[in-house]
Amino acid sequence: MRLEGIQAGDIVEVDHKGRRFYALVTGPAPGGLALAPTDRRVNHYSCRSREVIGHWVKRGRPRQTSEPLRPSPRQLEIDLSPEEPA
Repeated sequence: MRLEGIQAGDIVEVDHKGRRFYALVTGPAPGGLALAPTDRRVNHYSCRSREVIGHWVKRGRPRQTSEPLRPSPRQLEIDLSPEEPA
């Protein structure tokens, strides 16, 4: 997997010599990524690009606004009334 889009704070799934674990990316490392494993039993703190199996991007929280959310017209068209038994 290419490491170009992976940034600090993202979560990755790593396969290091057959052992899979999840880790938080702390930054770049020579030849790969610096990691903080989520499982305390894992003591691998870096990985190479070929060891990265999955990648989840850290997103910010949605902004809170003072005005209420308005449903879209297509949401209002959905009929949620229970069907009559035949």
